[in-house]
Amino acid sequence: MQSLKKRSDLLVEEIEDEVVIYDPRTHRVHHLNPMASIIWELFDVSVSPQEIVKEIVEALKTDSSTVEKDVQETLKHLQERGLLE
Repeated sequence: MQSLKKRSDLLVEEIEDEVVIYDPRTHRVHHLNPMASIIWELFDVSVSPQEIVKEIVEALKTDSSTVEKDVQETLKHLQERGLLE
């Protein structure tokens, strides 16, 4: 997995345990579920997907293979939606 970063022009709002993202390029609103929201927020402190996996595994005391799969799927989804550079 390569290093990725959030697009800087997105408008992001946290509502309860979810993140809502407005994309001014496409005028679309994206709602992230709680796990995707955690992954999104970890981009602020982690520079690579591997570090995101490590942070989640340590915080949740869970299986790294499950977390890695979730992170990969979420990153793919975010990339497909054009929310990452």
